[in-house]
Amino acid sequence: MYVVIVGGGRTGFRLAKRLSERGHNVALIEKDEKRANEIAAQLNVLVIKGNGAELDVLKDAGIQRADALVALTDADEVNLMSCELAKKMGVPRVIARVNEEEHARMFETLGIDVAISIPSTVVMIFEKVVTGPKGAYSLLGIGGGKGEVVEVVVNPESKVVGKTIKELDLPKDVTIGIIVRNDELVPPRGDTVIQAGDMLTILGKPSAVLKFAKLVTKS
Repeated sequence: MYVVIVGGGRTGFRLAKRLSERGHNVALIEKDEKRANEIAAQLNVLVIKGNGAELDVLKDAGIQRADALVALTDADEVNLMSCELAKKMGVPRVIARVNEEEHARMFETLGIDVAISIPSTVVMIFEKVVTGPKGAYSLLGIGGGKGEVVEVVVNPESKVVGKTIKELDLPKDVTIGIIVRNDELVPPRGDTVIQAGDMLTILGKPSAVLKFAKLVTKS
């Protein structure tokens, strides 16, 4: 996969590093020359010094062949323009950081595939930590808050232990996306048996996810 990242701040740097280490090709655009040089010295990625809201700079980064663009600057206008240009250039997947919550609707109107509102996401995580079942960790809200992705650790005393996924009678609005067992990924199948200590990534409607999370964590 070829990914263009706009913004070389902490998040952009870490994402570029993670993607590169996993074998993906990455181009990172950073307007500050000193920061761009620092990143180029530390990461094995293509670093372009420039403004990611300018088409010529995006072209220098190889936007024409990109599979995805991620706009992560602290300026919503730059992220918005980068995403709009990427969409016009036919990039299949366009993702944006939204710094001001009131700007989220603008990103959605433009058809951005995923617009992650940093303030609302952080608030949601803290809310779930405070009010959610013990042993459940909120990852993010999706679909403008209509869906949620949560990690839950299976309590040894939970009724789900020893049952296969098809025996769980999952709510129709809940899906198990992945299982982590002893640091190994276990693809969830109908005949996969749930074990104590498994970490399940579940997604679906918030109310249904919360109900299932309580069952899994025995809260």
